[in-house]
Amino acid sequence: MDQKSLWEARGPYLVASYDVDNWTAVDDGEFAVFAQVPTDTGAERLPVVVLSHGLGGDHHGYAPLGAHLASHGYAVLHPQYRDSRSHLVRTGQIDPVAASGSAADEAVAVLVKAMLFDPQHWWSRVRRARALIDSLSEQQRLDVNLDPSGVTVAGHSYGAYTTQLLIGARLFGVGPELRTCAHPAVTCGVLISPQGSGDRGLTERSWDQVVTPMLVITAERDFGPNGEGVDWRREPFDRAASPLRHLAIVADTDHHMGGIASTDEAPVDEHELGRAWSRRVVSALTLAFVEAARGDREAVRWLAADPLATAVKNEHVGGPS
Repeated sequence: MDQKSLWEARGPYLVASYDVDNWTAVDDGEFAVFAQVPTDTGAERLPVVVLSHGLGGDHHGYAPLGAHLASHGYAVLHPQYRDSRSHLVRTGQIDPVAASGSAADEAVAVLVKAMLFDPQHWWSRVRRARALIDSLSEQQRLDVNLDPSGVTVAGHSYGAYTTQLLIGARLFGVGPELRTCAHPAVTCGVLISPQGSGDRGLTERSWDQVVTPMLVITAERDFGPNGEGVDWRREPFDRAASPLRHLAIVADTDHHMGGIASTDEAPVDEHELGRAWSRRVVSALTLAFVEAARGDREAVRWLAADPLATAVKNEHVGGPS
């Protein structure tokens, strides 16, 4: 990574941030969105990335990843879900005075553990993401116009599960209303530390009808809740029918990807597995794949040429045309 590629380097645009407390409403209430958008692009409408946080995370998380995409011209919208720490504070489920440190972490863990395997909570997340996408053409919260078509959905960990449903992964054995939740405006999916079969309604058949371009990012020590490893994390890539898809296995890091859920560019804690550069790797791969899915042939060629090979093991399907 000595010489930065186009996709590793910060983009040409300054990034403006917006906190919108009540973006729109769904049947379980209004929800907040943290938005990062480029300034002075000259574009009539900005392409959109919906970036979903992990279980117990926060919509302000993944800010460096969102800012990287925004600096290259994308409006990145981070929706708040009911399991987020800030939502639990706002709704009085945890004490706002004690909403930091180990005690708060334990309180959040207790509250969100029940949500992890609750189908109603899966659906709550999907409803919020879909409502956000449905609102794009009429939103008046930002000082820019957003493109309601060609939406990219991305997410890490539990956010990757939400993303899988939005690109058409089917669920089995959890009720017919949850069999498919694909949104027609979604044309690209980025799954960071996704789940494989045997988890939350996912089976070996779950991806056989997924044709949306798909990036799957995992890591050498990215273990699942029952100790599942890379073979499990990569199942969406292996089983999907997407004609354009890419798998990246990041070396020398774990599920946290060097602190990808960070709200800022602060250094990674020494005790945390992984290195800060792994966040930059994830940002570069995500940007390149989103551009490739939008038809950028140079991005496709870069992905197909085993990029960042000293830090990443790559597999690619769908070469340049």
